[in-house]
Amino acid sequence: MDIMKLLGRSESLVAVDFGSTAIKLVELNMRSSRPTLTNFGLLPLDEDIYSGNVITHGDYASEQLLALLEANSVDDKRIVTAMPGPSVFTKKIKMDKMDLEELRTNIQFEAGSFIPHNIDAVQLDFHVLGEAPGNQLDILVVAVKNEIIDGVLDCIALAGLETAIVDVDYFALQNIFEFNYPEHLSETVALIDIGSRFSSICICRDGGTLFTGDMSIGGNTITEELETQLGLGFDEAEELKKQASAGEQVEERAQQVIHENVEHVASEFNRQLSFFWSASGAEEGIDRIFLTGGGSLMKGLREQIAEQTGIETLFLDPLKEIDCEEGFDEKYLKELSPVMSIGLGLSLREPGDRILPEGV
Repeated sequence: MDIMKLLGRSESLVAVDFGSTAIKLVELNMRSSRPTLTNFGLLPLDEDIYSGNVITHGDYASEQLLALLEANSVDDKRIVTAMPGPSVFTKKIKMDKMDLEELRTNIQFEAGSFIPHNIDAVQLDFHVLGEAPGNQLDILVVAVKNEIIDGVLDCIALAGLETAIVDVDYFALQNIFEFNYPEHLSETVALIDIGSRFSSICICRDGGTLFTGDMSIGGNTITEELETQLGLGFDEAEELKKQASAGEQVEERAQQVIHENVEHVASEFNRQLSFFWSASGAEEGIDRIFLTGGGSLMKGLREQIAEQTGIETLFLDPLKEIDCEEGFDEKYLKELSPVMSIGLGLSLREPGDRILPEGV
């Protein structure tokens, strides 16, 4: 995305990121020379709103969203949100150059041959990645089951607001990385967003998406091991994990459980990254890894991933090139910035901002 084209835009969208443990809200002012954070809210959820990847507790989720919107004085604004990676089917294809409407029709026709769902049961979209040899285009096709996207849209509608854009968390993550780290755009970078239930991985280079995937490993992996091995309740185990991640002293047995399982989680990331990279078909290696998401704060995880992969591993700072309005608590923002990455990436979007090659 050419983010400079968004500065000075007329419509301000509010980003809503539906997580399994919290709903996050982010709003940016894009009318000045640099984006400015004007609104951020996080509301923990007392119950899981998802069954699989579908929001099945829609009434509860809508009530909580409405409470979050009201607490942050948001009304009469359109929403940009994202589908969770595991709910999305993506595939890269090549097609001959043609105008946009003809391209859309042909992709719709061809999609039935490679999407593992009934074409009538999904919402289909695509993004032109760039030109390919032989007067062709590289295209990323994205499909989401109707029940998954409807669950999110219904939740927003019940809160009295309209959805302007539905993105995918992979691409929101890539958006915020590219905006904040232009010095690394020419490198092959693996972006890993570690949530509570799963982790999303986006491998990108030069503004292009080389591979996206997800893993059923997240912060809850450690919490559940603490539950099992120490005989704790979930809330108690979660608090123990947070204390260790914050550098507080915890009992030796808990430290051992956390250390052993952090090593296991890091080895799984190493294994999956190798698999994903092989599947991408690219020849060059991964130059750098950036971690974000609440689960990235697990004590020792960054160091273990760097050691096991042999790749420099850094924490992604989603606010690196974004100003903040006065009144925000800097310590609070720093602590929560890992869970803001998706929302901030969404906030950089606006309707009609997809860039297409000439002739499309």
